[in-house]
Amino acid sequence: MVENTGKTLRTGPLKPVNQPEPLKVVASISGHPVALWTGRRQLVQVVEDRWRIDDEWWRHETVSRMYYSVRLVSGLKLVIFKDLIGGEWYRQ
Repeated sequence: MVENTGKTLRTGPLKPVNQPEPLKVVASISGHPVALWTGRRQLVQVVEDRWRIDDEWWRHETVSRMYYSVRLVSGLKLVIFKDLIGGEWYRQ
């Protein structure tokens, strides 16, 4: 058994993990992402999956997002989403 030293395990402030980052996206007429900028313009090869999350409708700030799991022509896989309330795109 490990002895309890009584020391605090964490001394600094909490830092958010996996915060969404704003992203520039070009979408098709149907709303699916076809290109995005990750330092440079990259084409979406395929949308592998998509799902919608509508949550916390009872609060002042609701969550309504359409998520896409995409594979770019470069081979990079990303999860991106469109904020359906504000219309902005983000990289998760």
